[in-house]
Amino acid sequence: MRIWAVMLRDLLRIGRNPLALLSAVVLPILYLVILGNTLQGPLTGLRLGVVAQDDGPQARALLGALQAIEHGPRTVVLVPVADPVTGFARLHDGDVAGLLVVPPHFSRDLARGLAAPVALHVDNVDAIGAAAIEAAVSGAAAALRQPLARLEPRLGDAQVRVQEIFPRVDYDTSLIPGVVVLSIFMGSMITGAFNVVMDRFLGVHESYLSTPLRRSDLNLGVLLSGTVVTLGSSGLVLAIGFLLTGSKVHGGPLGWLALAGVVVLTALGLLAMMMVLLGRAGHPRLSGVVSGFLNIILFFPSGALYPLASFPPWLRAFAVADPETHAVAALKAILFRGGDLAAAGEHVLWLAGFAAVMLVLSTLTMKRTL
Repeated sequence: MRIWAVMLRDLLRIGRNPLALLSAVVLPILYLVILGNTLQGPLTGLRLGVVAQDDGPQARALLGALQAIEHGPRTVVLVPVADPVTGFARLHDGDVAGLLVVPPHFSRDLARGLAAPVALHVDNVDAIGAAAIEAAVSGAAAALRQPLARLEPRLGDAQVRVQEIFPRVDYDTSLIPGVVVLSIFMGSMITGAFNVVMDRFLGVHESYLSTPLRRSDLNLGVLLSGTVVTLGSSGLVLAIGFLLTGSKVHGGPLGWLALAGVVVLTALGLLAMMMVLLGRAGHPRLSGVVSGFLNIILFFPSGALYPLASFPPWLRAFAVADPETHAVAALKAILFRGGDLAAAGEHVLWLAGFAAVMLVLSTLTMKRTL
């Protein structure tokens, strides 16, 4: 009977919390949908810029083979580019993931049996995407290797010479931005809104009501303390990542300043977002459920593990609004693209706007009552 009494009490208590029951059903389904679409096998939709400086038959055959890949496996999406200079600018800006340049005498050299290379420049910061583009272009070039109807021996085939425009980034190194962003989010889980919820749960929050502190004072004080903690933890994670991979921050002092700015803006934005969602909660259990849920749906679609181009359209649309997507992109530009602050600028501005909006909302929703 004692066991039955304990079991019945526990069942009744769980029944009074329908949100927890709902999360036990909904969250596993959402995890399945998110994970299934972010870590899927074949890459698709990788934008490949093409500069066609030759209109000969072999050049047209190469482009035709690439178009077959575009409409078949859909590994690449061909983007016509007027000249190599424009193509390199779009490659550095991240508008395209690769740039294929077909030289003026490609068809003539190939018809004469000479080696006829085309230049393929790849954004090797995304090692998985770069390898997929290289394989697609190499497969298209292989379609040109047919015997020629003449007596003299062939001296060469169509060739692809791959050039990486940034210093080589191996897979372990490429994970550093994602790990730093994950560290920032984990910091937001154990500070900020979580501390407010715990204070309210333990009754400490009632003491604030006898002070002249305003909602903005409480909100900013909690968020800034959480930012300091998060900045320290993510900095430690970054330092360990550098030691393990041998990478470094490019751009000198300005690069370090930009890196710290991205971390601070990301931390402020995520901490304020958690305050908006959990600032009025009364039990720490709800904080744990919501934090675990957000960790999955924000981190995996952020591009930290897999290129965004291969996501289905609805998930790409979500990734554009995901603050962790912009944090990862900004960190990649600073860490791996030679400290290219211009490439990170758009993402930094987005993070600043997101942090400002969340700060206003978190202040307005801060509960200063029992």
